[in-house]
Amino acid sequence: MEIPKKHLEAFKERYGEKADLKKLETIYKNSMITPGEAVGVIAAQSIGEASTQLTLRTKHSAGLSLINTTAGLPRLVEIFDAKKEILTPVMDVYLKEEYAKSKQKASDFASRLIEIKIKDLVSSYNVSIRKKSVNLVFDRETLKSYGLTLRDITQKISAAKMESHIEEDTLTVIDKTADSVKKLIRLRNKLVEISVSGIPNISRAILNTAQDGTFWIKTVGTNLEEVLKLDEVDQKMTFSNDIIEVSKVLGVEAARNLIVEEINNTLSNVGLKVDLRHMLLIADAMCMDGTVRGIGRYGLSGETESVLARASFEVPLKHLFEAGMYHETDQFKYTANNIMSNQVIPVGTGGVKLVVKEHGKGNRTEDEKKDSE
Repeated sequence: MEIPKKHLEAFKERYGEKADLKKLETIYKNSMITPGEAVGVIAAQSIGEASTQLTLRTKHSAGLSLINTTAGLPRLVEIFDAKKEILTPVMDVYLKEEYAKSKQKASDFASRLIEIKIKDLVSSYNVSIRKKSVNLVFDRETLKSYGLTLRDITQKISAAKMESHIEEDTLTVIDKTADSVKKLIRLRNKLVEISVSGIPNISRAILNTAQDGTFWIKTVGTNLEEVLKLDEVDQKMTFSNDIIEVSKVLGVEAARNLIVEEINNTLSNVGLKVDLRHMLLIADAMCMDGTVRGIGRYGLSGETESVLARASFEVPLKHLFEAGMYHETDQFKYTANNIMSNQVIPVGTGGVKLVVKEHGKGNRTEDEKKDSE
């Protein structure tokens, strides 16, 4: 834990330059939160109150007029639910110094990132039930602009174990087992989705200029694992906004940091300020078991051991019926179930249990036992 400089200076001024910093760290940790504080409730309220100010349907430009990313409440829902498929996955790709300083090199690299599929290269296609074939007509100018040839296409199709041959600008793919137009159309749909070049899932790449004059790339679509393998890429700076992908590629700690960053950015973009500690608490709860879990009914809230806490979140009858069927019990350790049953919640003074000795004596039973002895 990094202790703020002002606290470090105050500690040394009071205890001397050679004072034990471990003592300061202990003091600092103990002062961060009052024992018994309802940190979960406060964090939920702080972010929940701010999120009500967010618009329901919004797009945020992220500083670019050409790429819109999901923002506002929809983005918060994606983060808190830890969705595997997000609406607008993007990456910020930073380059090593040699490429970052050259606009030409950075631009060439950006063009190589974009995934090119056969459907991006064909001008028309048709099927022949008599020949049991699919005919793809390619535009040579389009092929040339991408630095591709028909031979490159046939190699990709051959790798997919399909029989094919070229005649002028037309590529014919034959399927001898196709006995209906429906099967040939399925074959056509499969062919046009074959990737010819670039990084899979990246549909666009836009070159941007940083404040220091260097160049970086923002992509529509993400494939962090493949991009980080490229020699031109600065692995320490490049990141994706897909939390699940980051967790798989870089680990749960990186995903935790991204959760905090994305929550903060989403709220900050509309001028809302929430204490960083609340975001850290939520990120820690989502990642505490080594994987990223959402907060919804299929995540943390749906897995809590308290029957009433689960019922208070969503679909109460379902949880209550299942609890009755399986003879579940509720230990009343949480805030929600104690409120529902009109009991003192286990936070603040409600979380402290004291044994008080009046006038220096213990309880009456103990005193009477001592007197009789």
